[in-house]
Amino acid sequence: MGRVFFNTRKNLHNLTTTYQVLASDSGKVFTIDQDATFVITLPSDQEGLNYKFIVTDAGSGEVHITSGASNGIKGFSMDPTTGVNLIDNVLVEIAASTAVIGDYVNLVNDGTTWWAESMSAATNGILGADS
Repeated sequence: MGRVFFNTRKNLHNLTTTYQVLASDSGKVFTIDQDATFVITLPSDQEGLNYKFIVTDAGSGEVHITSGASNGIKGFSMDPTTGVNLIDNVLVEIAASTAVIGDYVNLVNDGTTWWAESMSAATNGILGADS
């Protein structure tokens, strides 16, 4: 007899417009629809908060994931051409008309800083920015 799993997509949230991420969203996977330009605002620093953002519909909209603090996000983004790009910025940008389906950003907070790990199949599909 096979297993039955319920609520396996419970922690999945599709974003198509501006969103204020909540501390209670920690552990969620957010899918990004780039049909429009919008901003995702992270909550205040709190150790252990973690989120994943995945591009599931690439398009002409630029999506910013912002900490709201100068150098509030640190880490790296990798792409096939430039390799590792360091992030030490206010936000992570999912670039319009560049990012592709499957590109992702993992963000984890240590209590004072958001740490980013991101991968893009396109050159500069995901990068750090200050505005």
